[in-house]
Amino acid sequence: MEQYGATPDHFAKVKVKNARHGLNNPYARFRKEVTIEDVNVSPMVSDPLRLLEICATSDGAAALVICSLDYARSRGVSNPVRIAAVSTVTPTYPNTVIEMPNFATDSAYGVPEPERTFRDSIAYAAYEQAGIGPEDVNLAEVYDLSTSLELDWYENIGLCAPGEAEQLLDSGATALGGRVPVNVSGGLASFGEAVPAQAIQQVCEITWQLRGQAEGRQVEGARVGLTVNQGLFGHGSCVIAKR
Repeated sequence: MEQYGATPDHFAKVKVKNARHGLNNPYARFRKEVTIEDVNVSPMVSDPLRLLEICATSDGAAALVICSLDYARSRGVSNPVRIAAVSTVTPTYPNTVIEMPNFATDSAYGVPEPERTFRDSIAYAAYEQAGIGPEDVNLAEVYDLSTSLELDWYENIGLCAPGEAEQLLDSGATALGGRVPVNVSGGLASFGEAVPAQAIQQVCEITWQLRGQAEGRQVEGARVGLTVNQGLFGHGSCVIAKR
């Protein structure tokens, strides 16, 4: 907020967007539209984040069937979705504690900083595997543990330059019908966090989207989808699927 000028209303807008997306997802736990005012009058949890800007904890399950294209076609699957990349990333020395205050920084004198930050490297490792870039992504499902975290992901996965996430949100680009919709499933804002089911659920969502089966929330013409997650103390993963 201090560096780029994000405001509480920007965080609230993320919740409003994702709640609206979740209305059309029959698998969502929370299917209720909210307003910026609703968010801004909910109880403060950890300034500046309020109750409606932090996802709930949920029970849940998700499953995928992964097989060869030949086998899928032999079983009558006419519109298979291909997994183009899977990345798993952990912090790179000397940054063993990522995006948290370092207790010691002396190791940085002997070892240069990594080319990309930990969060940036999650998606870019997958882009390299898939042979594509952020400009090729038609939709993304990101780990929105809080609304502010979703804004960070816009920059981390390359949808915009650092400091431009709020502008991207304000433009409507990340809403259904925008240039690159984010969390059209409703995200954790609509599901809650069911560890680790939410990461698999994200892949389910982009699979339905790429097959044209996401009724009521379909991203028209989607051909490339991306999911990205971050775990406790700096473990991340990204999946890119294509049709």
